[in-house]
Amino acid sequence: MRAGVLIAVGALVALAGCSTQPMRDLRDQLRELFQPANGSSALRLGLRQYDSGQYADAARTLQTALELGLNDSDSANAHKHLAFINCAAQRERACREEFRRALRADPQLELLPAEAGHPVWGPVFASLKAASPFKNALQQYEAGDYDESAKSFEGALRQGLGDKERASAHKHLAFIHCAAQRERECRDEFRKALAADPALELEPAEAGHPVWGPVFRAVKAGR
Repeated sequence: MRAGVLIAVGALVALAGCSTQPMRDLRDQLRELFQPANGSSALRLGLRQYDSGQYADAARTLQTALELGLNDSDSANAHKHLAFINCAAQRERACREEFRRALRADPQLELLPAEAGHPVWGPVFASLKAASPFKNALQQYEAGDYDESAKSFEGALRQGLGDKERASAHKHLAFIHCAAQRERECRDEFRKALAADPALELEPAEAGHPVWGPVFRAVKAGR
């Protein structure tokens, strides 16, 4: 049975070698059907679905591509198109989050002129592009999106921050780790925060927190 399927596929692929557009489309579909799944092929399919106006299908396929794995440039492209889909559906928060993910994957990302001029998502992207990664991370933290906030703080640290912002980024990462009962990581982030700013003190509301307040005081005291 398997041999028969392979022979049939081979014959179809040979026919698909013809130069007509329907045959080229058939060839591409066969390749995607019988080749091992990978993020790149799923991305190409998702982008074709998007261009054809199949936005719900495109969103599912693009998400699958991301789960299968993409390089940074392709990841940014997938998140960008997911942002377009969410913005067009008036899901601005999800749109912003996808643009943040796109910029985290490729901080140099720019929209094409036709994309940038779109009245819905153009201003959303422009506002996020103008904001610093550190500010985006703080906004995510304040909104309670702690997992994404942690990724954004780490991205901001990789790009480089001044001492005060670096200390604040590590402090917030410590909060996130402590809240998740990862005390070792929490202590390590507090140490990094104090290395960046030895005079660092928690705000009164932060210092009174029952989980990370005592940990910070212990680290500050060298214990």
